[in-house]
Amino acid sequence: MYDDYSVNPVKYMVISLLVLGILLGLFLLPLNPGKAQTNQTTTGKPASFSDALAANTLCSAGLQECGTSSDTQQPSGNLLSGLFSGSSNGPNFDPIISVVNVTGQTAVYRIINGKKHSIPTTEIFYSYGFDLNIVQEITKEELDKYPLARLFIVEGAEEENPTIYYLTDGGMIRPILNDKVFYSYGDRKEDVIAVSQKEFNYYPRNEFIFLERPKLDREIYQITGGVKRYLTPVAVKRMNLRENEVAPVNQIEFDEYPMGEAVIF
Repeated sequence: MYDDYSVNPVKYMVISLLVLGILLGLFLLPLNPGKAQTNQTTTGKPASFSDALAANTLCSAGLQECGTSSDTQQPSGNLLSGLFSGSSNGPNFDPIISVVNVTGQTAVYRIINGKKHSIPTTEIFYSYGFDLNIVQEITKEELDKYPLARLFIVEGAEEENPTIYYLTDGGMIRPILNDKVFYSYGDRKEDVIAVSQKEFNYYPRNEFIFLERPKLDREIYQITGGVKRYLTPVAVKRMNLRENEVAPVNQIEFDEYPMGEAVIF
């Protein structure tokens, strides 16, 4: 009779293991939700300002779907290094760009193909479809790393070989006559950027030049109708030219313009 109620060691061992397993499960279970939340927080956190800038720039350029995908929240360093790089296959009609501003300054720049270009007016800024949310604050030292963009074509030009324009220090543009002149300055076609027709129309035309290289010659010439015309000192005084209206050219470009009649008065 006592045999029916005798202790079975195997049974108690199994029960003990089950209880131990349940206790371990209760102890370890809270760790998993915590870990999942950490991962979710890492991948789903709000993007930083630079991340948002890069995502908005790619979106507005049509290079990425506009949404909240985690693809838009890559580290800003990797994204911006891509934004600041450009193609080496000639003029880039649809460049990947970034829009920047130095803290405390009013000028806003486009960074295109590793070069900086100042957007001249607020109206032109908005005409590109930009808004203030994509402007990234950088330091003057960071901006100084990028040379100025000097060579333009008009966006959407239908010619097979559109005219390339040079932007002078005085903020005026002058057409580059041909490849001979273009390459005489050591320029490269991949350094040419596209500007909108609206921005192109903003710039005054550079029509007064002087020969700077190989020797400095302060005689001033007026470019009209594809020819150069010497301006006498009397004519220069009458026109009341400002220094920023007169741009230097090299000997090769100077010689490409045929000589016209001098402007005496």
